[in-house]
Amino acid sequence: RKLHVEMESHGRARPWGKLVKVDSNGSEVLLVNRECTVGRRKGCDLSFPANKLVSGEHCKIVQDESSGLVWLEDMSTNGTVINMSKLVKKQSHMLQSGDVIYFVYRKNEPEQSKLLIYLMDFFHFYLTSTSQEKGMDSLEPDRKRRKTARGGLGELLPKAPVEGTKTDKMEESLTCIICQDLLHDCVSLQPCMHTFCAACYSGWMERSSLCPTCRCPVERIRKNHILNNLVEAYLIQHPEKCRSEEDLKSMDSRNKITQDMLQPKIERSFSDEEGSSDYLFELSDNDSDASDISQPMVMCRQCPGYRKDVSQVLSSLVSPPTAPQEYHCPPQGCHVICTCCLQPMPDRRAELNSQQVAAQQCVLCQRPFCHMYWGCQRIGCQGCLARFSELNLTDKCLDGVLNNNNYESEILQNYLSSRGKSWRDVLQEGLQGLQQGTYYLSDCRITANTILCFCCGLRAFKELAYKYRQNIPPSELPAAVMSRPDCYWGRNCRTQVKAHHAMKFNHICEQTRFKS
Repeated sequence: RKLHVEMESHGRARPWGKLVKVDSNGSEVLLVNRECTVGRRKGCDLSFPANKLVSGEHCKIVQDESSGLVWLEDMSTNGTVINMSKLVKKQSHMLQSGDVIYFVYRKNEPEQSKLLIYLMDFFHFYLTSTSQEKGMDSLEPDRKRRKTARGGLGELLPKAPVEGTKTDKMEESLTCIICQDLLHDCVSLQPCMHTFCAACYSGWMERSSLCPTCRCPVERIRKNHILNNLVEAYLIQHPEKCRSEEDLKSMDSRNKITQDMLQPKIERSFSDEEGSSDYLFELSDNDSDASDISQPMVMCRQCPGYRKDVSQVLSSLVSPPTAPQEYHCPPQGCHVICTCCLQPMPDRRAELNSQQVAAQQCVLCQRPFCHMYWGCQRIGCQGCLARFSELNLTDKCLDGVLNNNNYESEILQNYLSSRGKSWRDVLQEGLQGLQQGTYYLSDCRITANTILCFCCGLRAFKELAYKYRQNIPPSELPAAVMSRPDCYWGRNCRTQVKAHHAMKFNHICEQTRFKS
């Protein structure tokens, strides 16, 4: 017996989707409103009042009226798991037919997570489309639609395999999550190692420097030759799943990932006795003791053997700000690797006292960075090394800036926006306070002109932001903010990351309990 629950009582609007609960009853929840809320409160469209692990307003499912795309935005404390990928608060994920949504997921009981059909304190749903009348199926690729559109709940649930219907796990592993088709000329992102078609990621790369799957900052892009070989072998066995020639040409034309964006090849020097006076790439497997092969030689943009065609491409992308172009690395010269883009540069840190050479390392962590020397090439780099007063921390630096306390951080953001200020004003006033002695940092070496990397600069900025928030007059803050009692643990409280605790107690104060 199926229970159909409509989320809109008035009218007879057509449902644009449904949530099918995976249990013995297989009850359905029809999605009618453009925005459907899920949570523990009674006012939610889909309410779970008996489960305390569900937040009051856990998440919302929104359908874009113009494009027809469906998004899930998390608003919970514990997060929402979609296809075993966790969403945290304020994150969104585009839903498709067949997606598995866990409104509550227990990581410490993975063996029970496989039996969610029989555990009533878990919520385990499939999102399935019922909007054929509105043409929603046309938005999905043919292969994706064949797998999810017809067959209903029987094909989606993990039942025992039936004769003639075998799930192709290999195809699922070789599918790009962006285009929902087999990978073509795939690339892997580092450090998260998620893989996409080069053409698909090229379009994403123009809008964001984060991974499409996990939203992790992308440090490098690499060709994934192993997966490319697996796709070729799979298509030999299943030629009917090959892309059309027009589709392949279109994807190749949309591929904007050039060779210089990939990790550069390391060149080896061969002696003249071996019949080669040029540099050869790492294609030789002649590594016997009889051969006269030197150790791998790192090549940077200022090495004499650096190829001109590559240097011209790089110079067009990055204009070197301070590095003298007439400098050339000496034979067997020392190099350092930039921590941000992992590219080599000449080690000239010892020359800083005698010559006008740009800084190459952070004063605090001593890690090398190339941004001040000739410009960092990593995609999305906002300036990995600079003077503290010139660091580009971006507007995202205010998210959780006060000890990862989102509530206190939002109070500071609202205060700044109401007065037309930004994070740059906080940094400027903090640096003035340092100079005047009214502000202080845990590391006394930091001044406005201290050379810092992005991470060390962000850490110092958070200390200044706390001092800034601490010095705001109480009369300029809302009464609800100032009426909260101080937390015993103050700024050292480990529970202040929880929204309910942060709203109840003030954490812009010092610890008063068990303080040694």
